[in-house]
This record gives sequence, C-alpha cells and structure tokens, in this order.
Amino acid sequence: MLIYILFFSVVFISLLLGEKRAVKGLNFYWLSYFIIFLFSALRFDVGYDFIMYYEILNKKIKYYDAMLGRLEYFNRVIINFSQETQCLQFFFIITSFLIIYLNYKTIKEHSKDFTISTLVFLSFPIFFFNSLSIVRQYVAISIIFYSFKYIKTRKLFLFLFVVTIAFLFHKSAILAIVLYWLYNKKVESKYLFILFFAGLFFSDLAYYVVEYLMPEYLMYLDRKIGVGGDKLLLIFQIIGFLLLFLVNKVKRNEVNNFYILVFFIGLFIWSSLAPYGHAGFRGGLYFIVFFILLLPEVYDIIKEKKMLKQLTYLVCFSFFIFTLWVGIKNPNKDPNIPYRVYFLTDKTDFKIDKR
Repeated sequence: MLIYILFFSVVFISLLLGEKRAVKGLNFYWLSYFIIFLFSALRFDVGYDFIMYYEILNKKIKYYDAMLGRLEYFNRVIINFSQETQCLQFFFIITSFLIIYLNYKTIKEHSKDFTISTLVFLSFPIFFFNSLSIVRQYVAISIIFYSFKYIKTRKLFLFLFVVTIAFLFHKSAILAIVLYWLYNKKVESKYLFILFFAGLFFSDLAYYVVEYLMPEYLMYLDRKIGVGGDKLLLIFQIIGFLLLFLVNKVKRNEVNNFYILVFFIGLFIWSSLAPYGHAGFRGGLYFIVFFILLLPEVYDIIKEKKMLKQLTYLVCFSFFIFTLWVGIKNPNKDPNIPYRVYFLTDKTDFKIDKR
C-alpha cells in the first residue's frame, strides 16, 4: 500500500509544480502522466484480468486458439507482436501508453483545470484503477474520450474512424457512436431529473430495450456477471443528485451541455442495468468518463474556488486511500494489492492465483 501512497504523492506534487510552473522549460504536467504511465506499464499481476492476458501471451491458457480468436483485431496484433519480440510485457506497455497518453491529451486540450481532472482520473476507482483490470475496454474508452475533439469540431468522418478503431479494441465501443449527435443538444433540467430517476426504477424496461435493439449483448445481462459496482454506483448517484441542483447555475454552453447530458445518460445506463451485473457499469463508462471534464466546469459557479480545490484534493486522496483500504480488507486476493514490478518479479516461480 505504501508504494501507492508514494505514487499518488509524487504525481500530486508534480501537478502542483506544473500549476506554479516551478521550473522554466520543464513540463511537470507531462511528467505527471509519464509517472502514471510507468506505474501502469511496469505492473505485474495487478488488475483482475492481468493473469488471463499473461496466460494468453504465454500460451499457457486452456483453449488458447479459441481465447485468442475471440479477442478483437488490434488486441491480437499487440499480443502477436509481444510474443514475437519475446517480451510479453509489451502488451501492457502498449495498452498503458494508449490509455495514459489519450487521457493526457484529452484533459490537456479540454479541461478547465488540468490538476482536478487528473486527480479525478487517478482517484475515482472507475477510471485509472479500472484501467488496470478491463484493459481492452479501457483502451476503447480512452479512444472514445479522445474523440471528443472531433465531436466538438463536427468532423463526422474522423469521429466514425476513431470509433471504428475503438471497436477493434473492444466491441462495446459501438455504444459510443451516439455521442456525436448528443452535442449541441441543450436538455432542460426537468428531463435530466426524469433520466436520473428513471435509472433507479426502470431496470426491467432497460432489459427489454437491450433485448430488442442489441440482442447480441443480452447474454451479459442473463449471465449477471459481477455485482454492478453497487458502492461506486451509490457514490455516483449521490454526485448525480447534487448535480441536478447545480446545472441551472452553470453558465451553459454547448461544451458543458454535452458533458452534463452524457454523464446523466451514462448514469442511467449504469443504474438501470446494475441488477444484471457489471454490463451496465461497463456500458455507462463510455459516457460517465466525461465526468473528468465536467467537474472543473461546475467549479465556475463556486466563489471560493481556492477552498473548493483544496477540498477536492482531500476528497480525491480519500477516494484513493479508500480503494486501497477496501483492497486490504478483501478476503480474496485484491486486484491491486500487492503491487508488483515486472522486472523485479521472478516469473519462473510465480504462482498464479486461481480467481
């Protein structure tokens, strides 16, 4: 756990130095993300799905050909490259680079507060911590997040091209194709209220919508994989409830209108499908990820910005620590603890935990 606290502290200090431009010619913002990249890229057996990917890379998984064949095209390309170079870690280095770089570029280009957005990405467990587990999908989510530049500039062809790339990392990215047509749509607060509360009570209706429009995804609801992130969902429902009373005070424009709308759509997907496992959580992430950019927009209505920023620092650090504390209390092996470094771990004697 101490290595995580050290990691957060170094990144946080680097972000503060970046705000103050402490050293001329040194980009501390870039340095912050380089540290995050190294932490992700050099991990070993960190994240729920790490060992599954490692077994595929090592060709030690049962039904290897079938398992490799079910992966999307670009994942197979990276896996084959890693195997041919005989450096299996390349898969995690490349996917970590894509996730961290795309989030860095998007936050740098679009966030009103680089530090706050970065801390949200790092601390809220559905973002960075989640990227260590759902590797393929989080690459796709990061690509969709980056595609906002093409949504904002109304470049439909480039947006569709980027969605296609994301789809070739994870098929669920097709859900994000509607994002382009949600831009420039100002939705009245009463409809956001309806969307929010509908997510709490319309799980049966959501099931039938998936059954009718996307029957190929129905198996994920019927199998009820996972528990839907109950505790995290409650936190985001509280955040959503508070936002309902703040959105009218925000100076609305086409950008923050988009952030607000897609956040509530993502929360609706997550809430309404939560009874069926983590399918709703995963589907909603393509929309909720814009919360990273939304939070600094909300700050504009608060007069005591300095005090609010300090409070946000504390909340983010608390979220970060709470995630680790829950991991320590986990009776089974936690996906994040202990943190192992690839080149400091003896793979020949490494025992794979059966999860």
